[in-house]
Amino acid sequence: MSRERRVVVVAYFLLFWGGGVWLPYFPLYLSHLGFHGWQIGVLTAMQPALRWGSAIGWAYAADRWRVRHRLLVFNALAGFLFFVPLLFIHDFTAIAADLTAIALLHGALIPMFDATVMDHLPRLGGDYGRLRLWGSVAFVSGSLLSAPLIHLFSPRIVPLLLLLPGFGLVPAFMRVPREQVGHPEHFRAPWRLLTPPLATFLSVAFLIQLSCGAWGGFFALHTTALGFSDAVPGVTWGLAVTAEVGVLFWGRQILSRVAPEQLVIMSLLITVARWTLTAVTRDELLVIVLQVGHAFTFSTFHLAALLLLSRLVPPQSSTSGQALYGMVSFGGGGSAGLAVAGILVDQVGTAKLFFVEAAIALIAIAPAWRLQRLAKS
Repeated sequence: MSRERRVVVVAYFLLFWGGGVWLPYFPLYLSHLGFHGWQIGVLTAMQPALRWGSAIGWAYAADRWRVRHRLLVFNALAGFLFFVPLLFIHDFTAIAADLTAIALLHGALIPMFDATVMDHLPRLGGDYGRLRLWGSVAFVSGSLLSAPLIHLFSPRIVPLLLLLPGFGLVPAFMRVPREQVGHPEHFRAPWRLLTPPLATFLSVAFLIQLSCGAWGGFFALHTTALGFSDAVPGVTWGLAVTAEVGVLFWGRQILSRVAPEQLVIMSLLITVARWTLTAVTRDELLVIVLQVGHAFTFSTFHLAALLLLSRLVPPQSSTSGQALYGMVSFGGGGSAGLAVAGILVDQVGTAKLFFVEAAIALIAIAPAWRLQRLAKS
């Protein structure tokens, strides 16, 4: 393995480690501080919109002035420094302000780093999936290794666990490839990238993430309503992410056999089946096994997405393309999905909520078919 490839692997690992701490344990930390439910909801829900919304501005600057590497290092360092106050502040307003700063700075890290990797993929081994899978491994590792530490020291250790990856992330980013592909005179602003094929693809990306609201926010509530063991959500997420890693590992072989626009349709069909069967199944083992479909809902779709972006977005605007994809799908679709699921769950229950999610994924097949026709024209 080349030095550059090792650096990219380490950077992906450290970049996603914090997510494995944040998602399961930061709400627990806020509860430990005595925050009310609405305060915890505000602090966690504002993150996707702030992160992905700010990413567009940073991506514009990165591509317009060809300073992506400098911004990658600067944002990582500045965001890391804002994690330090979390060790000491306990006031709602102060934490909200600090988390806002972190989100605005760190929101661009994933699209900027993904764009860097895609620009230099041939010299990095030519297999995005086997690089990106280390982010998924880190997510699981961060979650699993944090659990005994939190049990031993209490949730007050969570800010320290979030801070630790930054010590290695900044040096790693300093060593990743610096050059940006394309000519700056051909740069196009993010809002000028929206050709019919790209706009169609982004609508599909939005809808598939919209359909994941019940999975992301209420799967544990669903298994509890079915009378399953409290361990089921954790076991299921572990299995789902393991399947995700497997698909990323074999991603290059998959993409060599299936065109990305066809892979998008396949991912949607499997997602429709996944949510439909989750809605009707009452067997504990089968509900768990069904979530292996996460490998298609996320992994195969994401692999197809990055290949499509490399074709639909000019190389000199690759960072902006990644930021648009993240903002529309994970930012807009992810936040809207959680909001819609939250509004509906008390009215229809978790089983019918998964039927709604299946319907949303089914609707996404229409623009996916159109994308396939546009790709051939």
